[in-house]
Amino acid sequence: MRGVDRKASRRRVTRRVSRAAAGMLALGVLTGCSGGAPQASTNPPYTLDSIRSGLVSPGDLGEGATEFKDNGHASHVVYTPPNSIPTCPYVQRSEDVEVDVRPAVEPVGGMPTGRFIVGPQLAGTSSLPVVTQGAAVFTSSSLADNTMDTVVAESAKCPETFGVLGGPPTVVGDYKVGSRQIEMEGWKGFAQHLVHTSPPEVNPDTYDDLVTVVVHKANAIIYVGYAQIKAVGQRADSDEKVKALMKTTLARLG
Repeated sequence: MRGVDRKASRRRVTRRVSRAAAGMLALGVLTGCSGGAPQASTNPPYTLDSIRSGLVSPGDLGEGATEFKDNGHASHVVYTPPNSIPTCPYVQRSEDVEVDVRPAVEPVGGMPTGRFIVGPQLAGTSSLPVVTQGAAVFTSSSLADNTMDTVVAESAKCPETFGVLGGPPTVVGDYKVGSRQIEMEGWKGFAQHLVHTSPPEVNPDTYDDLVTVVVHKANAIIYVGYAQIKAVGQRADSDEKVKALMKTTLARLG
């Protein structure tokens, strides 16, 4: 793809990150652009309304942010069901993965909030990240415990490196993955850091810095994907930024 216009390539990469998260690339129907503070949440047991009020809002990201809802269309570049919990984003596009690993787990017995994307209003260079998030609420803590065990076990299969050789230019390239256990505000789970670099002939200037956090408490599981486009040579810092963001949002849930 030599000769590809540099600006057009950057726009495509930005649109991809705007659609990324936790294993899925999609911008859906605009559902709300309010940047105001979320309503106060209740402590567990959680409900769909209380969890939604505690998730990341446009106001958490700052001026210029808006919120979209995933429309669930299966023609997305990297599709996972909008009610699923991410375990290994992008792996379904890879041709060189030798283990059987799913990109996401659909919870059994959970009531999903749906998938919401918070990010800049316009595609293009922006200081704002793209946050893709959702949750599942269960009728009992034991059901949530069992589902989280399945999610953790599946995420542990995610390879440290894999490649995508074919498909849209925005997903072709090399992927490096690292994971660690986390605990914040009483919520426990893992943070998975994924760095995607494109082939030089496709995009030599930037790389994608994505951290997916999945945490569990009582009868709920929450996931948040925090994606940035970074210049080659610039330090990846999505891990630090999503941790600070989630300390604020999870504190709202109690």
